[in-house]
Amino acid sequence: MYAQHKIYGRGLRKIFMLTLGWVLTIVGIVLTPMPIPIPLAGLLPLAAGLALLINYSRTMRRVVQRIRHRVRWFSYMVEHAAHRLPKKIGQVLHRSRPHAIERKERIMTRPPDGDLEQIESKR
Repeated sequence: MYAQHKIYGRGLRKIFMLTLGWVLTIVGIVLTPMPIPIPLAGLLPLAAGLALLINYSRTMRRVVQRIRHRVRWFSYMVEHAAHRLPKKIGQVLHRSRPHAIERKERIMTRPPDGDLEQIESKR
């Protein structure tokens, strides 16, 4: 009986965190371009929302990985910030590194095993 409540609570927590992450992300997107007295006040909720989504959503983590793979300066900025932020936030940001995409591209561009042997025998 206790195990069912624990599993139900875990799923409920994930739904709550995903909802909170999306709300913070949308609020951040809306507040960032607004002319309010505090410049770029929307970046804090945007960053917090994305951190929650990266942590709790595999799809969002992969989207951020693809963005970081395509926009290198953004990836460097995230890595730079990850070293200066608290350890837990840095760990969440490190989960979105684009290394998996780069690895997949290397595997896809590598010649098949038979072709590799033919290339080496020609040398």
